[in-house]
Amino acid sequence: MSASGLVDQHGRPLVSSSMGYYQGTVRSRTRRPMNNEVVDSRNTQTKWARETLLGYSRHLFVNIGEVRGAIKDVARYSVGSGIRPVSLGQDVDEAKAYEDFFDQWSGNCDLRGEYNFWKLQRLASIRMDIDGDIGFNMVSGGRDWPFLQAIEGHQIVGSVNDENNFDGVRISPKTQRAVSYSIRTRDGGFKKVPANNFIMVYDPDRVAQYRGVSALQHAITEVWDTSEILDYEKVGVKIRSAIGAVIKTQGGDDDDAQALIGAENTAAKTGDVPWQTFEAGMIPRLHIDEDIQEIGGNSPSTTFNGFIEMLMRRVALGYGLPLEFVWDLSKAGGASQRAVLAKSQRVFDERFDVLKKFNNRVWAWVIAKGIKRGDLKSTENWWKAKWQQPKKITVDVGREAKESREDVKLGLKTFQDEAGERGQDWRQNRSQTEIETRDLLSRAQALSAEFGIEMSTALSLLSQRTPNPEVTTNDAIPAK
Repeated sequence: MSASGLVDQHGRPLVSSSMGYYQGTVRSRTRRPMNNEVVDSRNTQTKWARETLLGYSRHLFVNIGEVRGAIKDVARYSVGSGIRPVSLGQDVDEAKAYEDFFDQWSGNCDLRGEYNFWKLQRLASIRMDIDGDIGFNMVSGGRDWPFLQAIEGHQIVGSVNDENNFDGVRISPKTQRAVSYSIRTRDGGFKKVPANNFIMVYDPDRVAQYRGVSALQHAITEVWDTSEILDYEKVGVKIRSAIGAVIKTQGGDDDDAQALIGAENTAAKTGDVPWQTFEAGMIPRLHIDEDIQEIGGNSPSTTFNGFIEMLMRRVALGYGLPLEFVWDLSKAGGASQRAVLAKSQRVFDERFDVLKKFNNRVWAWVIAKGIKRGDLKSTENWWKAKWQQPKKITVDVGREAKESREDVKLGLKTFQDEAGERGQDWRQNRSQTEIETRDLLSRAQALSAEFGIEMSTALSLLSQRTPNPEVTTNDAIPAK
């Protein structure tokens, strides 16, 4: 009991605000009680809670455009056309061979034969946000060819839950690391997959968290309430639009609209007169105490739109994106747009880092398989790779492109990075440039010999590489 002996409506000791140093610890009769359990994540993130959030999130993704668009945008700007590897192997030739082998494998990496690796990266990002996590089973096929088998979150589930088994994950009692994963099969059984052959992709919020939770966990009720409010509002607008006007009478008796139609038309002949007989400039005749009133309304109002935006802002901020990016970017000015895109880019960078762990495991596994099969040679650092991030989103494409070129010239940015941002291979670009340069020089040499002009002039005529090419007076083409 409290010192005063008073209790609140729930029978708990009533604590005076003067007895709590932190205001957040003080209970109030004007505020609903809040859950303040201090437990491990496995006590709050139960199988039931995870699957319930998963089901609701899938429904919202399918039916709510703002949710679908935001999740796909994160995948679109984080993965782009694919997060592609650059080998860090010491041997240059073998490093190129590693990249070529991985690129070849990426087109035949899915056990089901439907997706390439770049599409699997995109799916991993989308399923993380909706389901909370996604797994990839690392399978060896014929001639030890490596395949990835995508396993959605609802399929990763166990039949046992105890101290060492949590929601489909078996945990080592000594290291607390995942030892194996339980996958539900089509016949209703369960298959154990060792953690060494399985990649769980998720973005944890807690230290001891073995399963992911939907990124929409905070937004489910907000989005559903917003959807219902908009549905009700649409019904109201449709009703007001369907009723053009009403005739108000003193007695409220139903009128056959005889005063509004011609003498030759009777109510028996014209069951739908209201929308067929009203014409521009008409003068209706009404009985005494009758009045024609328009069914109007000021809804949706500016206040209503602001209320909906407030709800969606809470959803967007919880997801990590500014409302303007999700809702309407035109509402932000020039400087504000840059701030909005910069904050959004941070979200894309974080997703890129989460996927990097998945990509690194896949790279090392695939290259190791290639070496084991005899397709590749083992060199120093064969297992290392860096991943090329897609080009950052911007509102100043021209300015960014110019700055990128200047950075390459000054050595602040490598040609590899610049080409990678455009989804291109810098080595292929170099090879193509070499081919075109040889062709250009041979043609310029032929022109110089045929017309007796300087080589520099022939080159400038074929390809202008400077804004103001120099042409000497000795380069005049002699008359034939």
